[in-house]
Amino acid sequence: MIKRILFGSAASWMGRVVSMILGLWLLPILFHHLSKEKLGIWLLLGQSWAALGIFDFGFGVTLTRRIAFARGRSGSDPDAVLTQGTLREIADLVMTGKLVYRALAIFAFIFSFAVGALYIRSLHPATVPLAQIWVAWGILCLSQAIGVWAGVWDSVLTGIGYVGWESVLGSFVAVLTSICQIVAVLLGGGLISLALVAATGALMNRFLLLGFAKRRRPEIFSIKGLVNFDLVKNMVPLALRAWITSLGGAVVLCSDQFLIASMWGVAAVPAYRAAFIIVHNLNTIAMTLPLASQVFISHLWQTNELGRIHKIIQNNICVCWLVMLSGTAYLMIAGESFFGLWLGAGNFIGYAILGLLLISETLEAQSYTVATLSRATEDEAFSISVFTGALLKLLLAWTFGRYLGILGIALGTVVGLFLGNQWYMLYRGLNRLCFSITAYAKITALLCGLWFPVNLLILSIAWRALVEASARFQILGATVIEGILVVIGCWCLILNSKDRLTLQNILSERVGDLSKWTFRK
Repeated sequence: MIKRILFGSAASWMGRVVSMILGLWLLPILFHHLSKEKLGIWLLLGQSWAALGIFDFGFGVTLTRRIAFARGRSGSDPDAVLTQGTLREIADLVMTGKLVYRALAIFAFIFSFAVGALYIRSLHPATVPLAQIWVAWGILCLSQAIGVWAGVWDSVLTGIGYVGWESVLGSFVAVLTSICQIVAVLLGGGLISLALVAATGALMNRFLLLGFAKRRRPEIFSIKGLVNFDLVKNMVPLALRAWITSLGGAVVLCSDQFLIASMWGVAAVPAYRAAFIIVHNLNTIAMTLPLASQVFISHLWQTNELGRIHKIIQNNICVCWLVMLSGTAYLMIAGESFFGLWLGAGNFIGYAILGLLLISETLEAQSYTVATLSRATEDEAFSISVFTGALLKLLLAWTFGRYLGILGIALGTVVGLFLGNQWYMLYRGLNRLCFSITAYAKITALLCGLWFPVNLLILSIAWRALVEASARFQILGATVIEGILVVIGCWCLILNSKDRLTLQNILSERVGDLSKWTFRK
């Protein structure tokens, strides 16, 4: 199980890093080849399209969990042979899921296009034809509908324990999609070209997931499942609560750019959005371990193995803090130089706003880490708190924004989310998982009170030492040093003596194999 969690996490990290690198590569090209107005519109459309995943209405996470529960009834060992009862139950879930997802895909396209049309009518661009925006939005809605249609195969792979493979396949598609979008922009393409490439990538991803599922688990497809409407009826309450949770998250993820566009115009969006993308990518990387672990929490919950569950929780919390605090230290020291090198001069939003974004995303990563693992036990208890946090965030961001500008948008996000949701996610999740709040406080104190100040001090000294170097070398040096600090942090704070010995043995074997191969050559 640990190997599968590590593989799932590594695959997810790889996927996130690949997507992040491609995004970092694509965004400067968009900055240099599209007008600020056209770029602002694409960022609005593109991010709104990404948020349309909420149109699975929470069915995906619920279906995945039910498949995981069925898989767990054959034993918590990931390699255990599936019983006929398990196969039959999974086959019925798959057939039912296929029918539901077809209906959801059609609804997602119609509803999202109609709602998006209402917003597009309110835009008055000076240089971009409205017809071009309409066509691009329609293609993006079709792309998302295809993604919803493919959701059942993602649930199947994850639920039966093939965690991370969806990230491997998704990364492959993301690479091709991003390269094609870059080529399209360099050849003079605009919004429609970017949208067409995104739709093609979504279709490719759907067929790759289906093909992989059939190849890895042909026995599931050898049994013709039955559509069971009682299953749907039973899952609807949980799915709706999961959907409300996702909807609140989507509001949090996408609302800032719309507030900024409505108050100061779309040309003010890119700099803020670029800073948010960098910080949110840290959050995404920190969340890969919980997302990879949740299906195995479901398996272990079925067999009441709390000791193993608590070990997974502890590692997840430590990794989350380590990633977010390390990223915070790096950006607070090298942020201005990093953004200047990446996007060019004049595109850095400022340390005050960047710091608030880092605080918000760090607290969000911690609360969602605990909540994700709690939800794996079918504890869909966060819908009201998430939605309350989202509404409070909107109210405070709009209020503060009127007086403090874009800084107020970021400040309203920090205060609103913490008061409305983040504290409750931690409290409820830890209690549900029977994980001591005192133990959580000790981990937090160690990483925030010791690890972060030391990290910040070392990186600050290194940055001052490299002050005479070129910006590129300064950024490279800071990146290498931060990478070393993260490795040391993982070794000292996350791995226990047994884990270190196991890792040392694995590395020794790999080095020995490499030496033998080199000698033969």
